[in-house]
This record gives sequence, structure tokens and C-alpha cells, in this order.
Amino acid sequence: MDLEWFAKVLLQKRGDSNKIYSLYEPHVKCYTKGKEHKKFEFGGKVLILITQKTGVIVGALNFNETLHDSKTLPDALQQYERLTGKQAKNIFFDRGYRGPKTINQTNLHTPKPNPNITKAKRRKHKRRAAIEPTIGHLKHDYRMIRNYLKGAIGDEMNVMLSAAAMNFKRIMNLWKQGLKFFIENLCLLLLGYYCNLFPQKLKSTF
Repeated sequence: MDLEWFAKVLLQKRGDSNKIYSLYEPHVKCYTKGKEHKKFEFGGKVLILITQKTGVIVGALNFNETLHDSKTLPDALQQYERLTGKQAKNIFFDRGYRGPKTINQTNLHTPKPNPNITKAKRRKHKRRAAIEPTIGHLKHDYRMIRNYLKGAIGDEMNVMLSAAAMNFKRIMNLWKQGLKFFIENLCLLLLGYYCNLFPQKLKSTF
């Protein structure tokens, strides 16, 4: 197989499809980002789903194909239903997912000019932007910016582990807040009990 890859690398041309960009990771693809400072990126496509109320990650998938964003939605919805045991009613995406309006019984919403949009729907579209800092934290704080695991399976493992680590960290922070609240109230309760049990007598100084 290595000799076939070497031969393909030597024979491939600029306009060929399914080119090999890395002999170490032959499945790596080239994605056109359209950004002035970074027009192309090499790696895989990752889809992240979070809840609008809590921000908990409920879907994390890696794709090693140059698919349009809308083509990745069915797999993401299947994962969401498998993890949560229920079906999503509404999902809000950015304009990159423009395409189908519904998948099964799930409504897909992408922003578009609409003067008659309701305040609730506008608020949900704005809330969609919360996914950007989540992606930033996954990249820089949970080691998703670069994958050190081998192969396509390693890519999938890296995405799942990063998302799971972020969810665990959120739960740990909630536990710490609850423990802090419990200890503070316990101290106040013990202090009040001590003051009632041993009342202090104030002496007049004049």
C-alpha cells in the first residue's frame, strides 16, 4: 500500500481529486476556508452540537471527506438521538449549512433576511453564536487544535475525548459551586448555633 501511495503522489496533478497531502496521514483532506489569512486548511471536518440553554455538547463528529456542511447533519442527528434518547425539534445553524429545511421531524434553521421574524426566533439565532467560543475552548484548552492520534479512528477518538472532557469540566465546576454553597451555609448554621448556645454578654465601658 505504501508503494501505491508513493506512486500516486508522484503522478498526481494539481486538478486531481482525492489527492494525498500527507504520507503519514493519507486520509487528510484540503478544505477551502475562504479566509484572507488562511485560504486552505488540512485535516478533517468536525461538527459540534450544543444545547442553547446549557451549552452542553450533545454531538461531536469527525468527517474525513470533503462533504458540504448540510450533508453531515443526518449523522449528527443520529448521534444526538442515540446519546440523549430523544429527537431534536429545532436546530439553528450558520449559513454554511444552507440546504434542507427539515430532516425527519427536525426543523433546520439558518439565518436569512426576514423583516417579520419573531423576537424569540431572533434570540435563538443570536444564541447560535455561542458555539464559537465552545469551538475555541475545544481547540486551545482541550487539545482539538491538533490531533496526535494515528489514522481516521484517531481523529474520531480525539474529537469525542475533547468534547467529553469539556462536558466533564462543566459538571465538575457545577459540583464545586454546589459544594462551596453547602460549606458556606453549613458554617453559617454552625456559627448561629454556637452563638445561641453561648451568648456573649456585652459589658458597658462607661
